[in-house]
Amino acid sequence: MRDSTEPRTAPRHRHGSSRHGGTSASVSIHVRDTDQLFNSLDPSPFWDRDLDRGAATFIEEEFSDKRSADIWHLNVHVRDAGRLALDLQTAVESYYDRLASSAQRELREHLRMAELGLLAGLAIFVLSMTARQILLATIGEVTRMLDEGLIILAWLALWRPAEALVYEWVPLYRKRRLYQRLAGIRVAIRSPAMPQAEVSEASAQRPAVS
Repeated sequence: MRDSTEPRTAPRHRHGSSRHGGTSASVSIHVRDTDQLFNSLDPSPFWDRDLDRGAATFIEEEFSDKRSADIWHLNVHVRDAGRLALDLQTAVESYYDRLASSAQRELREHLRMAELGLLAGLAIFVLSMTARQILLATIGEVTRMLDEGLIILAWLALWRPAEALVYEWVPLYRKRRLYQRLAGIRVAIRSPAMPQAEVSEASAQRPAVS
């Protein structure tokens, strides 16, 4: 964030080689203090608090364009770091761990409902085709409107759940993977008021999430 307004990056897109041979991507945020990154109405402890929605959206949009990088770095430039800055890595990890778990539940529920819908659609398809055959066998001739209506009903019953199973799970899966990767982000605190030893401690690296 630029003071109390919007986040900014410097630079917005930067890729390089990591020590382990993989690529890395960095995003920088400038704030006055670390409280600007978090929801001020959330009563949870700092390390378990939700990120400010504007800051979270900025981070997610920036890193969603850098999915090909193996390691993600978030550089937080703070005027007045304070002692809570040391918990920033844990706070970001905790926030995105929660979102990843929520996205996983959403994906699982979506697939479950799509499967149930497909079973219901198959039942309607069979009933419609059976009714059509019975009418043809008993009446001998079915009006064109009724015949086409039963055929359309049969295929429509399958179309929606099939679409949900084949296509609609992809955005949910990508969102879950984004949150999982953001939970493994490497946060670095940059502050002129923070001793270098503390900066190193606050920026302790954890294994990257592939």
